[in-house]
Amino acid sequence: MEIKAIKTPIIKPGDDVIRVLLDSMKTHDMALHPGDIIVAGEKVVAIAQGRIVDLETIADEDVTEQARRIGGKYHIDPRKVKVIMDESEEILGGVDTVLLTKSYGLLLANAGIDSSNAGKSTNVILFPSNLWGTARQLRHALERASGVQPLGFMIIDSRVQPLKVGVIGGALAVSGFQPVEDIRGQKDIFGRVLLIKQIAVADDLSSAAEIMMREAAEQTPFVLIHDAPVTMVPDDQVKEDAMIMPMDECLFMNVFKNYTKDKILLPK
Repeated sequence: MEIKAIKTPIIKPGDDVIRVLLDSMKTHDMALHPGDIIVAGEKVVAIAQGRIVDLETIADEDVTEQARRIGGKYHIDPRKVKVIMDESEEILGGVDTVLLTKSYGLLLANAGIDSSNAGKSTNVILFPSNLWGTARQLRHALERASGVQPLGFMIIDSRVQPLKVGVIGGALAVSGFQPVEDIRGQKDIFGRVLLIKQIAVADDLSSAAEIMMREAAEQTPFVLIHDAPVTMVPDDQVKEDAMIMPMDECLFMNVFKNYTKDKILLPK
């Protein structure tokens, strides 16, 4: 497997990310081959979609007392708390400046909302809209524009892990390949049958891509992966909930539900 970061110009709202991607690959003498996977950081996709909120545009009367209380407790701008609440199903608690939310079926810091590389100091960037639909759309656009198929496409973000320092990559949406490999029923080297083992292929690739993308001023929001050990499939064989574990089966959520005094359910 070979992984290469792709340096691009700064992407702006309204930009055609596939055109930017292909032009940048041409500049750096990089080519696509059948079976390749393009990994896109969620932020550039969101920026191109215009998913940027200037907190200064949020009126005081639109910030609820609940948002103000949460902001005061965790030292977060109440306007930002409002945006986080709008993007969340639940708030499970938090630490100074960060909330733990259940958003898009995942446990996320601040519902994935981020202010780094957002331009103006009061800007925050949301997740891309329609994550899975966007991943499919971008893959098809890439195949059409490049003339190469099949290709895989993945939108990723960095995330934290319980009791671990630092962030790793995590897949948000996938198109063109199976994001999880189920090896339950196979035997280990001693002949024991594996009962629960499923390989988070997309998350593993996301972490590898995250090392190449970095998080600061590198301007490498795309990564090209050659010869990844994945199963390429049409979109109708990739379920949007393929990477989501039901809450009642999740180790963390089953523990959290007994200990989250600060949990807040948000109406939708």
